[in-house]
Amino acid sequence: MFEDYPKTATVRNGTVIALRPMVREDEAKLLDFFRRLPPEDRLFLKDDVTDPKVIHTWAENLDYHRVIPILAEHEGRIVGDATLHRARYGWSTHVGEIRLVTDPEFRRQRLGRILAREIFFLALVLKLNKVVAEMMEDQQGAVRVFTAMGFEQEAVLKNHVRDLEGKYHNLVIMSQDVIGFWRRIEDRIADAMADRSGA
Repeated sequence: MFEDYPKTATVRNGTVIALRPMVREDEAKLLDFFRRLPPEDRLFLKDDVTDPKVIHTWAENLDYHRVIPILAEHEGRIVGDATLHRARYGWSTHVGEIRLVTDPEFRRQRLGRILAREIFFLALVLKLNKVVAEMMEDQQGAVRVFTAMGFEQEAVLKNHVRDLEGKYHNLVIMSQDVIGFWRRIEDRIADAMADRSGA
């Protein structure tokens, strides 16, 4: 599954970034990445990612069968983190959950979309049917990114989550069909490569 990594991708301003799975040795870099995030960004994350114990636990317990973390790296720094979470047993084994965080310096550069496409590629390889994303309703930037990728809102759960300051927020659940997403990507590629000159 990881034979093609590391991969390279170019963001909107021409910067080339590397994409690869997280390994244990990334612990310090990942902690540095999360600590560079603005406090208002960290407020909405599910864990206190500035706590070294949290990142150490992730690094020491890497299990690609349960969570696949894909990192974006530029000049030795992690600038993006996308994860695909999936259940190994039970009635939702066909569903994956995507979580996505990008460095503020790389926002509006389509890094989020690049990482999300990687997650969809992995979901396709793993034969998942559906990918969901959960976010607080206040995270309008995240809502816009996923909407632009074709995700549709499935539900809003009132006062369902608390941020790191203990404040309650509505939880938005969005989803996307994996096969349908890749068909749209393939159609766009086909359109872009088509010779429209009439020759």
